[in-house]
Amino acid sequence: MRVDRRIVAKSGGTDWRGPARIAAQYAAVTTAGLALMMPISYGWFGLAPYKIDLMVREVPRAMEAGAMVAVLTAAMVITAGSGRAAWYLAALALLGMLANHTGLPWIEVDSLTTINYIDSLWAGVVIGSLAPVAWTSAVTTSVFLFACLSAAILGDIVQRPTGGRAANPLERLLGGAPPIWLILTALVLVGLCVVARSVDVPVAEIDHQFPLRKVLSGVVLIMTVASISRWLAHSTGTFLIVAAAITLTVLGCTVAALLLPGRDGVAVLLLVAFAASSSAVITVPRPWWADLLAVAAVGFGVVAGRRWPLPGVAIGFSLALAAVAALLALHTTPNQFASVLGVCAIGLVGGYSAAAAVPPRAASAVVAIAALFVPSAAVALRGRSFGQVAYSTEWYRFAPDTHDAVPAYAALGIGVGAGAAIWLIRRLRQPERADS
Repeated sequence: MRVDRRIVAKSGGTDWRGPARIAAQYAAVTTAGLALMMPISYGWFGLAPYKIDLMVREVPRAMEAGAMVAVLTAAMVITAGSGRAAWYLAALALLGMLANHTGLPWIEVDSLTTINYIDSLWAGVVIGSLAPVAWTSAVTTSVFLFACLSAAILGDIVQRPTGGRAANPLERLLGGAPPIWLILTALVLVGLCVVARSVDVPVAEIDHQFPLRKVLSGVVLIMTVASISRWLAHSTGTFLIVAAAITLTVLGCTVAALLLPGRDGVAVLLLVAFAASSSAVITVPRPWWADLLAVAAVGFGVVAGRRWPLPGVAIGFSLALAAVAALLALHTTPNQFASVLGVCAIGLVGGYSAAAAVPPRAASAVVAIAALFVPSAAVALRGRSFGQVAYSTEWYRFAPDTHDAVPAYAALGIGVGAGAAIWLIRRLRQPERADS
């Protein structure tokens, strides 16, 4: 009997376009995540110090802008209800990032701050446009979460080059913030999907009315975390100030979570707690291969979270991460063994936290993911000695002479508050049925 190949292709039986879409989604989201979290290329450290200093001061604002653009883009794609538009937007954003890294230096745009802002905005477009099409199946959702978490964690744990230390193999591979080869790879894969008409896919959530409450939730979340972080970075870090910052952060994030429908806000609170705890962990000095273990731990955490989704366990992991960070800060000095365990724990807890309460709505998921890309209170407390929201004067983490337990205490407070807010949401709102 003769079988029409078009029918087989549509059924997915022998269609190569499904795996191609997954590969393109992974490459594009990873590229965008690194663009947001690795703002400074190792090749730029030889430039004028004032350019680096100006850029570091503006990095948090660029990350906030990128996170907000991601929320807005997801809302617009959902309103349009077009998977094709989502993929075209992703291709356009990757082209913009490629032009930003290859074209602007030739037209004498030498401001690192400008280049970073453009990168962050395009990265937000990629993440926001691909989320609604990723939420069409469990596999693509998991791949999207893994790409976001692995890129965010890799970018966050990058070590600052000090004492003439050369970049390690992984830093050379990913250097370029993000590297041109990675942008090109993502662009080729997305372009292949477009040319092969593989982008005519549905959008998981179609709402022809603009999802204003979800956008408002993103605004409240991003502005709360960002403004309190800037305030802490310029404060003296006294007990009353830190306590007030913790309280305001928890209240603002709870409001953002309650603005989302159903129990979607649980994901927001889990990632807020994780972001604070992971920033308090000392991860340097460490061997370069530990970063690969961190990526593998993210994958394991995502799989475990999808298989056994327990939000209470996820918040417990974040609290344990912050508690161990505080104990190590008080009783040990930086060493490679603790740092390797630290990056593995960050990967595992991050992956599980992202997958333990996946929202059924893509726009809500983007709001939660935005918490990963806005520097937390723990980062601000690290930078209060030089008045910047950063791990060091060159943004990236460095090996301090002594530990500081205050960021870990702040992370513990935020985690406890987030846990209480999760309990409140689960008491106020009933779980949704699978067919709703």
